[in-house]
Amino acid sequence: MARRILTGEGAWAWDPARVDWQGNEVELMHQGELLRLDRLVRSAGQWWVLDYKSASRPEQDPALLAKMRLYREAVANANPGAAVNAAFLTGHGKLVPVE
Repeated sequence: MARRILTGEGAWAWDPARVDWQGNEVELMHQGELLRLDRLVRSAGQWWVLDYKSASRPEQDPALLAKMRLYREAVANANPGAAVNAAFLTGHGKLVPVE
């Protein structure tokens, strides 16, 4: 699974030529809750919250979507005015954006 994530559609998130800041297991306090983000990167001035999922269709799980939206909100609050995106990285190597 890890190999497919690292070489799949989200491989750019490990490319030092495209990423100017990166962190794994990033802890962030938001509304009194400690959140732990699988991966957080900044690329071309935009933040990306990335969450690893073994499921092939995590975007169909309302609880996972709500969690990712919360993570995106937390990063946006910590970086006022910055563009913040969120996506799942699946075990099949897919990058699935969260709307």
